Amino acid sequence: MDASQAEPVRLVVWDLDETFWSGTLSEGGHTYRRDVHDIVVELARRGIVSSICSKNDQASVQEILEREGIWDHFVFPSINWEPKGQRLAALLEAVQLRAPTVMFIDDNPMNLAEAQHYVPGIQTRSDGFIGQMLTDPAFRGKDDTSLSRLKQYRLLQQRQAEERKFGADNTEFLRASGLRVTIEHDLEPHLDRAVELINRTNQLNYTKERLPEDPDDARSALRALLAGFDVQAGILRVRDNYGDYGWCGLYITRTGGGWKKLLQFCFSCRILNMGVETWLFNRLGRPQMKVVGEVLTNLGRDRREIDWITVETGGVAVEGPAGAHTVDTFYARGGCDLLAVSHYFSLTARQVFGEYNTTRDGANLRLEHSMFARYGLSGISRQARQALQLFGHRDADFDSVIPGIPKDGSGLWLLSFWADADYALYRHRATGVLAPLSVTGVRTNMRDLIALPDAESGAEPAFLRSLRNEFEYAGLISEADFKTNLRLLLAAAPEGTQVFVLQMNEALARPGKPPGVSLKRQKINLWVEDVAPEFRQVRLIRIADFVVREEEMITGSHFDRMVYFRIYQHLSKHVAREMA
Repeated sequence: MDASQAEPVRLVVWDLDETFWSGTLSEGGHTYRRDVHDIVVELARRGIVSSICSKNDQASVQEILEREGIWDHFVFPSINWEPKGQRLAALLEAVQLRAPTVMFIDDNPMNLAEAQHYVPGIQTRSDGFIGQMLTDPAFRGKDDTSLSRLKQYRLLQQRQAEERKFGADNTEFLRASGLRVTIEHDLEPHLDRAVELINRTNQLNYTKERLPEDPDDARSALRALLAGFDVQAGILRVRDNYGDYGWCGLYITRTGGGWKKLLQFCFSCRILNMGVETWLFNRLGRPQMKVVGEVLTNLGRDRREIDWITVETGGVAVEGPAGAHTVDTFYARGGCDLLAVSHYFSLTARQVFGEYNTTRDGANLRLEHSMFARYGLSGISRQARQALQLFGHRDADFDSVIPGIPKDGSGLWLLSFWADADYALYRHRATGVLAPLSVTGVRTNMRDLIALPDAESGAEPAFLRSLRNEFEYAGLISEADFKTNLRLLLAAAPEGTQVFVLQMNEALARPGKPPGVSLKRQKINLWVEDVAPEFRQVRLIRIADFVVREEEMITGSHFDRMVYFRIYQHLSKHVAREMA
């Protein structure tokens, strides 16, 4: 590789005789080179780590380097009389770095050729290059006067030494290592580290969707991505009994009607073989993800049950071998707002259940509407099911997950009724069955689709003919039907379950017009307030109470992801108080 095209170096592997020092130690002596000593120290301050691959006696070498105060600057030293090629390959596997980011320096051309044979892509230089090293662009590094990178590699070295004592299967070692993960969902304080993980990780970067190289452009692009109401994200800090690996993992997901997709899923190689990436992928529900290039952990094949990771929040274990879950069962019923809150509980609750809207064959199916709660809990006739197949419904849409929710242990429910306020009902003339209907891409949520001209409806002519022949427009759900549905739903909550209803935002943002009020949402909120006091375990919360800045209200129905995270925090704290 041309020197001008070389990748930035992250690790330098030093030969010793006639390279790091003058002379041959085993042949009667050496002259210590203070200039090379100082280069190793300066490299460490730039975040570039050093190792050793030398044919020598380790005890003699270690005595010299300890005396000179430089021994602790070398990680994974390989000092023995075996050929260097295979030792270099093992060294790179241990440090978990790609060959093009490693440079091997040796005065012997045969050793350099052997290195390139066993480690394709490794950068090699003779001892004559040492004087140019600090001014070479590949060794620019970045400021690391705290030597954090060196400390992390020494931590990795210690950890691997302990792991070898457990033999080939490292499961028992992992279970004994006290592995703890903290997930921070507010990325703003960690924006630069998130950019670094996206742009610099490779071996455990699954999507490889890079950000712009310019730091300001990268931060702007990441902020723009995170601003979506349907986007959730977290940055991971990993610690164990051996030390702190820092913020070394990142995920960003986008959710829609019944689906979740990973946009970013990347980890530092320093946590390779800990199972963190598999654990997180499982906790997120194994979302859709387009894997780009080669990665070191095949998540499709890795079906291990990761039982050695404890989740921490604020330094307190909330899930895993060393801690209790925030709650045993969490159930959510609502639209994308509750899908966002459920995302956070999926990381800390023992089991998460949900019933949300979905999109199928272009149809926007509002399964979270309270009418479907009635059908799922009280049943619906075969004729009525067949009638609603016109809307795109299937038999499974009329079955609820509620009967399958465990009744023992701690339980938390969160309910939202945006669909009842925002989507009109249509009544089947023959059976009287009611269901909401909206055509994707056309603002027909409360407009009578039957009365609209064909060209304006956005629906297929055959669909419209069937709709007009068999159904009639019913509009907003009636007070009697809504309260019946709500009582049925609240009565289904297991005894001891804490139930929260997320009241809707009533304010309407109207560009160019004074702010307005949604009378439909206001009406539903009042109906909820009428029924809630009948059930002692029910509490009402207002989404407006969790909005800190005006710009966090993206639309009248959609909010910045941190609004949903604050709701999660509020519910978690309430559960903690109740269980104390």
